[in-house]
Parts: sequence; structure tokens; C-alpha cells
Amino acid sequence: MRLLHLIWLLGYLGSTIFAQEHSAAKLNRREEDQKEQEQEQEKEKEQVPPPAGEIELPPSLSTQEFDKLTSRKLVLVEFYSPYCHHCKDFFPKWKEAYLEIKTKFPQHSEVIDMRQVNCVENGDLCEREMIDAYPMMLLYAPVVDSTGQPVAGKSKNIDAFPRNLAKTADNVVKYVQESVAEYGEGTMASSSKMLSLDDMFKAISGEIDRPMFVSFWQATRDQWDSVDLGGKMVKFSGACVECLRHKQTWDRLSNKIIAVADSGHVMCQDNPELCKRLQLDSFLNGQATQPQYIMFLPKDRKTVRFDYDGVAEVSKMKWWVYKLFENSAYEVVSARSVTEVMEYSKSLRHEPIAQYYPLKSKITVLFYYDVNTVVPEDEVILPYMLRTLQASPFNVQLYKAKHKKIEENVQTMGNSLIEFINYDGNDDKYELDKALQIATTITEIPTIYVFKDNCLIPEIYQNFAVEDMRQYDKIEKWLQRVQFPFYGELKPELVSTYFPSVDSSLIIPKKSKVVIVFVDLENQKQTDEQLYKLSLVAHEYNYIKRRHQFQQIVEARNAKHEKVEKLKAANADKDEILQMMRQKVPHPWDEDDAIFTFLDKSKSHQFRGLKNWKINPKNYEVGDVVVVSRDHRYFWNTNADDGARLRNEPKQVKRVLVSLLNEDGNIERGLVGSPYSGALSFMNLVHEYGIFGYIAVLVAGYFVAGFIVRVVKRRRYRSQGIIGVNNGNNNQSFLPKKD
Repeated sequence: MRLLHLIWLLGYLGSTIFAQEHSAAKLNRREEDQKEQEQEQEKEKEQVPPPAGEIELPPSLSTQEFDKLTSRKLVLVEFYSPYCHHCKDFFPKWKEAYLEIKTKFPQHSEVIDMRQVNCVENGDLCEREMIDAYPMMLLYAPVVDSTGQPVAGKSKNIDAFPRNLAKTADNVVKYVQESVAEYGEGTMASSSKMLSLDDMFKAISGEIDRPMFVSFWQATRDQWDSVDLGGKMVKFSGACVECLRHKQTWDRLSNKIIAVADSGHVMCQDNPELCKRLQLDSFLNGQATQPQYIMFLPKDRKTVRFDYDGVAEVSKMKWWVYKLFENSAYEVVSARSVTEVMEYSKSLRHEPIAQYYPLKSKITVLFYYDVNTVVPEDEVILPYMLRTLQASPFNVQLYKAKHKKIEENVQTMGNSLIEFINYDGNDDKYELDKALQIATTITEIPTIYVFKDNCLIPEIYQNFAVEDMRQYDKIEKWLQRVQFPFYGELKPELVSTYFPSVDSSLIIPKKSKVVIVFVDLENQKQTDEQLYKLSLVAHEYNYIKRRHQFQQIVEARNAKHEKVEKLKAANADKDEILQMMRQKVPHPWDEDDAIFTFLDKSKSHQFRGLKNWKINPKNYEVGDVVVVSRDHRYFWNTNADDGARLRNEPKQVKRVLVSLLNEDGNIERGLVGSPYSGALSFMNLVHEYGIFGYIAVLVAGYFVAGFIVRVVKRRRYRSQGIIGVNNGNNNQSFLPKKD
């Protein structure tokens, strides 16, 4: 009994102690929860911004403050001058945008800041950052080391406020939001909104103030709303099997284009008639497995609808939207403005250019006109040009220009070209050919100029009559031909443009080819040297080619003139003479093009299995060059001197290209994709015709073998006697004679 009483007493004491400890722990948890709540409330109080009237603009940054701040976070910096009239007009808008960011979006303050730099007080800083116009807004970000950590006092300019975007407070706020979405960490709620029929009617008719990028989905609103931000699919099913992935892409994209375009989405199962009128019929019969994207522009852009048919990736779609936004503005630029938007050069020095990789490789297309003679009909070509350039995979920008200084610069570039290609004192000196320069640069106005980064050879559309600027098909083919960078990086996604397939809409000029030099982009100094050599080759070959083509034109004109004079001397009929005089002299300017490009050896594995690509980068070293025909049939990779491997030396590459231009057959030609080389090179002729070539060889072999058999039989029967055939032994024994 005493034992039971002792056990009960011990249990009671244990439970009492446990209860006390549990109560104490519970009390501690309550105290901790209360402290956490108090801390959260304090944080919320800290995040609640003060009233706008209590916020003041921070002072202008000094050089030291600039380097310190931009090395810690994103900073949108406005460079201004207190004496600049435009800066004074813009100041209230900047202040309004600053206050709105601080009051409505306080969470952005951890990621991005807005500051100003007075370029009168801090001239050295503005000169260092190459500020040559006011006001200028640039976005800076910290420089990070190999481990991803910011480097103290180091930053870099990563973006600029869009040139064609009005500098309003609302646009500055949107640009800040876009910068946070693009470069900041974390996620933001989608900016895309569900569009009503009224919204769509306005977009389709161009009755909108800003461009609108719209996505069309094979789904209903209930299905769209059932997909939460976490990416969990509840009802997104049916034919639109790719909708979830595309929606995640679309949500991110909507915030990254907010500065230049609104975004919206339409459910085609709820609006079948609308999608039908937009020719989205595949959405109605359930065949669409992914959404379709369309950009609508305000009607003052001269064209409204552009369909996006590229890959659904945020970076590529953003690039496409920005390109369309900027080019559709048809901004009028001066000769000086051209230098602001690209690496424009009127002269080049004989030394490598220190460049940043990947290259921007800008191509600037100018619709050049005379303000005194231009008529509205002349500008009808602009929206057609816009569509062609929008389809280009290259960094092409479209502007209008009217300043006479641009024509003067073209002539200056021609003089500088001669100086640049006279780089070798051992070769014959080139001299300016005025007749050639007039033939290739002087044309009727309006016309089209094309300038390329670090290039002294502008492309000029030859406008000889009014109708030449009305022939869109002709201009489209010309733009497709000149759209390539002067020397750009050959990437896997560009292979189909450099080497178009038979069913491609791209026209391959006669005897055109691609010159590829292999580089190592990790060694930037070496790459700069390789591209300098490639630039020498490109400039020299283009001059030689144009001189060669001009000589062909002159010879054709002289031959035509001689025929006319002979007809006149023979007192031929006037109609016959007139017919001869009206015969057009062919202008072979679009033949023998050479497109210069470089391929990064470290990325050569990305070219495996690509359509229209059979060159194996493993067969080449850094500094090697291969010339490939654009139809991807032939290649040349040996030099003209000793047949050794072709290297990126200006003389070597020039001789190969000139040999191909003259068609003298001095350079050994290889067949792309052929397994034969060396002693078996003769089989390339068979391999070139594919299965038909091999069938022809088999048929020929069959007949040759049959002929040999018949010859052998004849010889055998000639040695037969009356008693049989001699078996060749000295004992004169005979084999039995057969019937």
C-alpha cells in the first residue's frame, strides 16, 4: 500500500513539474510571438512612407558618392545642367516620379534608387561617363566578381531611358518598375490585364495612345483565373497544353516591357468571334497548343498589327517589342544623332578597336529625304520597310534623316576608305576613283542609307526614278541583302539567315559567300586583333568587288555604244537603233557579296545538328578562316600560295576572295559535308549529286565491268586451237575444248 502511495506521489510531482514547464514554455512562446508581432509592426511602420510633402529630393551626387551608391544597388541617374532649358522643363516631372516611387512603391527602395548628377559641378564625372546631351537618364548596376559579390566602388551602365519614350513622370515610374523586374530579385505581379471587347476594338483600329502587346489563349476566363501565381494548374487543360509555361513567361514579360507598351490577354473560348475575325481560326477548332502574340500600334505609326512568331522566351520577346517600339517611331535624326545611336565612324585607325562582347553590331537604316521636295507618297514605303526590318534577326534600327551633312559624311567615308585599305606599303596603292564613288553613292532623293558599326562602306539604295521608291518588293530584297552586320558573331540561331534553305523567303545573291574566322571570346585582346584583321579584309574586298563590278558596267556600256554606232553607220532602221539604245545595261551590284562573321570556338558544340550547317568547328583552330558559299555547298579553307590552312591574315584571305571573284580556279574547292579528301577528292564530284551521283557511278561501273568481261572473253577464244585451249604450261598440254 505504501508502495502504491509512493508511486502515485512521484507521478503527481512529475506531472506538476511537466505542467509548470509546459506553461513556462507556452508563456515564452507567447512572449516571442508578441515580440515578433511588435517587430513586424515596427517594420510596417518603417515601410509606410511619409507624406509626399515631407519627402525632399536628395542632393546631386559627387563622383565619390556616385561610385559608392551605384556599386551597392541599381540607380537611375539623371545627368543634367542647370543651364539646360530641357532640364529645367523636365525637373518637375523627375520630382513627381521620385515622389511617386517613394510613396506608392516603397518596396522598390531596397532595389533601386533615383539620383541626379549636376554636370556643371561634376564635369569630370560626366566626361568619364561620356555624357554629351542633357538631360540624360542612365541605369547603373554594381559590378560583381566571379563569386557574384559586388566590387566596392565599381559599377557599370547597363541601360538607358528609351530615346523615343516621352520624358513624363508616368513613363519614368514605369521605367523604374521595369528595371526592378528586369534586374532586381524577386517576383512581381503580372501587369497584363484581361481585355474586354471594347479594349480590343480600340487596339485593332489603332485608337490607343501606347503600343499594346496582346496574348490570345485557347482557354476561358475561369481556366485563366484558376492558375495561381505559384504556377499550379487547376483547370488549365484541354488543347492548350503549353498554356501554363507560356503564362509564366507572359507574366514576367509584362513587367519587363511596361515602360514602352501595355500588355493584355484575351480568352478565345470566351470570344470566338473576335479571334475568328483576327484569323485565329486554329483556336476555334481546338488545334492551337499554345497562345498567339500580336502587337498593336497607334494608328499614327502608319501600320497597326504585327504578329510575333518567334520563340516564347522573355529576353527574345522583349527585344522584339523594344525594336518595334523604337523603329515605328520613325525618329528624325541628324548626322550627329547617328553617332549617338551606333558606333559610327567617318575614319578608322590602323589598330585594333577595344570592344565589349557580345557586340551590339548595330545596323542603322535611314530613309533620307529632302524637305523641299518630299511628298506624303514618298513616306508610304516606311511601314513596308518597318515590316521587313522587324523580321530581321539583327540589331537593325530605322530612322528618317534630312540633313545634308549626312551626304557630306558619305563622301568623307569614301576618302577615308582609301586611306584605310592602303595598310601595306608593299602592295600597289589604291587611289580614289571618282567615277566609281559617284556611281555607288550619288542617287536620287529620297533614298535609303545603311550604316554599320565601324564600317566605312555605307550601303545606298540606287533610286533612278520615282517608281524605284514605290517598288516594295525590290526594296525588301535589297534590305534583306544588306541587313547583315559588317562583322557580327555567327550564332546558332542565325545560321538559317546566313545560309537560307531552298524554301526560305530570303534571296541568295549570285556567288555570295560567308567568311568565318574562329576566335576565342574569353581572350578579348586577341579577339580585338582578329576582328581588326577581318575588318581590313572586309573593307579591301568590298572596294575591289565594287571596282570590279563597275568595270563590268563600263565595258557593257561601251559594247552597247559600239553596237549603236555600227547600226548608225550601216544606216539601220531608226526603230532598231532605238531598241538597241533602250537595252538596259545590267548592274551586278548584288553579286559576289561576302558576309564577314566570327565564330566563338568555345560555343562550337551549340552548332551540332543544325539545319543547313555541316561545317565542323572542331576541324579549325583560333585564327583559322573558312569561306563557305551561302547555298552551303562549297567551302574554301586553303590559301593561294602553298595550299596550307587559311589563316586570318589580310593578304591570304584577300587572295582567296579575289580568286573567287575572278573565277580563275586557283583555289581548291571543297564540298560541304563530303567525307572525301586528299587522294579521294575526285569523289566530291560524285558526292555533289547525292544519290543520283552514286547511281550514275554504279551504272557506269556495271557497263565498264561488262566491257572488261567481253574483252577478256575475246582474248581467251582467240587462243583456242582445234584441239582446245592452251593452259599456259610449257609441256604444251591443252584443256578440253568446250562447246
